Amino acid sequence: MSVDSGLFGPTSVTWHLHADPAMWIGGISALHLQALHPLAAMGIVQNSSFEEDPFGRLVSTGSFIVQTTWGTRAEAELAGSRLRAVHAGMRIHEAGTGKIHRLDSPDLLLWVHCALTRSNLHAVRRGGLKITPEQADHYVHEQRSIAALVGLDPTDTPGTAADLDDYLTGMYGALAASEEAMVIHRFLSSPPLQGLHRALRPAWSAASRLGYSIIPPEAQALYQRPGIPAPMATVALRAARSAALLVPQQRRLSFPAPHLSRAIARLGQAGVPSGKRLRSLSWSAAPTSQVHGADRK
Repeated sequence: MSVDSGLFGPTSVTWHLHADPAMWIGGISALHLQALHPLAAMGIVQNSSFEEDPFGRLVSTGSFIVQTTWGTRAEAELAGSRLRAVHAGMRIHEAGTGKIHRLDSPDLLLWVHCALTRSNLHAVRRGGLKITPEQADHYVHEQRSIAALVGLDPTDTPGTAADLDDYLTGMYGALAASEEAMVIHRFLSSPPLQGLHRALRPAWSAASRLGYSIIPPEAQALYQRPGIPAPMATVALRAARSAALLVPQQRRLSFPAPHLSRAIARLGQAGVPSGKRLRSLSWSAAPTSQVHGADRK
């Protein structure tokens, strides 16, 4: 009987890339970038509990990534169905026009998906994980499986890194540092952590500043707030990643959910993610660039 390796398995780029500690900075970076879509920002402010439970929100997002990366296929599909069910009942009320939008509209889901994919890939590469252009293409292509889980037609999402860049470039004209975007940006920069979580404020603020500093320059220009200068941001990200890699992998990767340790128990040593194993992966060809729904004007 074959062992269940989930959506991706240890021969995928995703399996190894998502174990890199720079992913946490990538996730925060994605939040800064995603907030620049006016409707997406409204959706977050109107429907999310991020201001009441910022740590819980971060853990919830991290748990979804862990479940869909290293969980069994059934666990990944369950995580996707739960997320779709939550989003299906949410609406965005546009105050200026009175229009009501679905939070799970394909255009919004596509923006959130692409901003997260770009941010994760950029953070780990800039943080020092060596990824070939071919592997970057495969990562973007593999993320179509996640797109399907959240309710998108995977063929309507970028399939290569070039496709992803083209989509993001085409979106800048529709982005803005709206009132809601600034609420999210200020919150990410200095969240009101309470109780025992107050001790995390300095680390969170530093991580948020670093995450903001690696969003595209065009996005920083919309916020009209300078980040850490690019060379310094790269040095800081590499230093933070190197420090995190000193933490024993079993402890580092047990948070926020134990799905990786379960995957290793199922698959043995072949299931242990590492940069060395990622570098050994190769394919006969990279995914081909193609015209898809993300290219629509």
